[in-house]
Amino acid sequence: MTKRIGLTGGIACGKSEVTQRLLQQGVPVLDSDHVAHQLLEPGNPVHKEVVRHFGEEVLDECGGVNRQKLGKIVFEDPEQLEKLNTLMHPEICRRWREWFLQQRTQIAVVAIPLLFEVGVEDDFDGILCVWAPEKIMVERLKKRNLTEKEALLRIRAQMPVDLKVEKSTWTLTNNQSIPALHQQVDAWVHQWIR
Repeated sequence: MTKRIGLTGGIACGKSEVTQRLLQQGVPVLDSDHVAHQLLEPGNPVHKEVVRHFGEEVLDECGGVNRQKLGKIVFEDPEQLEKLNTLMHPEICRRWREWFLQQRTQIAVVAIPLLFEVGVEDDFDGILCVWAPEKIMVERLKKRNLTEKEALLRIRAQMPVDLKVEKSTWTLTNNQSIPALHQQVDAWVHQWIR
């Protein structure tokens, strides 16, 4: 039976880099952010609910949800972030549970930034957390064209990454080079696939 692994960590800690490396190593990974993007496309019932709650000003010129506009609203207001999670997460969870049932490998990984925040840790046989110090997280977010204030708002909208580490089964430290992170991912995969 496939071991179900949750991958989490703070924003800008390196989850995407870990996801790519896992895929290169032949580990199936479902990125819940990609699922969320699909749900925000026109024609999806979740899209309709998000527009109903947040208004048409969050739409782009093609009728999809502009994630930058939506992000600005939810990261400045914890209640709005909670509402967005309530609208999105039931369907995201349903999709990854379905995906796990289709896997036939030793391990399969679902990347979920807000794994602990939405309380789904019991869905997994183990949780892998990517950690980086806050100073590095801020620097990485600034490279994504956020101001320091915006970066800190996003970091603080999530559970502190140190607490995620405490609650996780394994931790990858991403405060050096990409090759150093890849080495840790490879060593972790090697525990499962010999």
